[in-house]
Amino acid sequence: EGDIVTRHLVDGDTVLFNRQPSLHKMSIMAHQVKVLPWRTFRFNECVCNPYNADFDGDEMNLHVPQTEEARAEAGALMGVVNNLVTPRSGALIIAATQDFLTGSFLLTSKDMFFDKAGACQLMGVLTEDGGRIELPIPAILKPHELWTGKQLFSLVLKPNRDAPINCNLLANKCKDPLCSFKGEMCSSDNFVHVRNSELLCGVLDKSMLGAGSKKNVFFSILKDYGKLEAAEMMWRVARLSIQYLMMSGFSIGLGDLCPPDSLILKKEKLL
Repeated sequence: EGDIVTRHLVDGDTVLFNRQPSLHKMSIMAHQVKVLPWRTFRFNECVCNPYNADFDGDEMNLHVPQTEEARAEAGALMGVVNNLVTPRSGALIIAATQDFLTGSFLLTSKDMFFDKAGACQLMGVLTEDGGRIELPIPAILKPHELWTGKQLFSLVLKPNRDAPINCNLLANKCKDPLCSFKGEMCSSDNFVHVRNSELLCGVLDKSMLGAGSKKNVFFSILKDYGKLEAAEMMWRVARLSIQYLMMSGFSIGLGDLCPPDSLILKKEKLL
């Protein structure tokens, strides 16, 4: 009958991850193991939403399939890549969240420029297997070559000219009634235009990168190019946004929490 081999988990093992209460099928999914030091479970924040995890001491369970058949079924039926969309509404349930959204928002904001050293430092995190990343022509040539954050974020969609992704997207997020321009000339930069995988204008926030929407960038990639490309793009967004925050820093203080004078006057009128 053969011998029973007892061993520890190693990189690449398929495991089932679960957080109670299990309210829907995405409450338990299959992941690939990456062995790290210390005694805590760690996973990509994009997967927090289906688990309803918020890192406040959540207890999560890990199950290890024991046979090749079980591992194959877990990957095919319960793999994260195969459960990007919730059956309840057909919208994405696995998408960018928390620091990924903050970093992407700041990176794609207006007047965000990088010299060649900073641009290359950000580009370096977009691949781990030696894939080709092509630095675009700088937006500003003189007196110094400068690249915009939008140009660097476009590399998330299409890292090089041979990449098969050609994403095209239009989204008007402007809700300011006082906005003097509409469309691509929106003064608050809330009109998102992606053409041939190049972000031409607009700030990418939760409505464009977060879960629960059928009009965001991830869903467009998923619909046109499949789940593997969508998952790969999420990975690049996570890497790029976190690297930017580590380079620039991000914090809030008490002054950011004080209500402005306009809100105080509005409150006094209501009371």
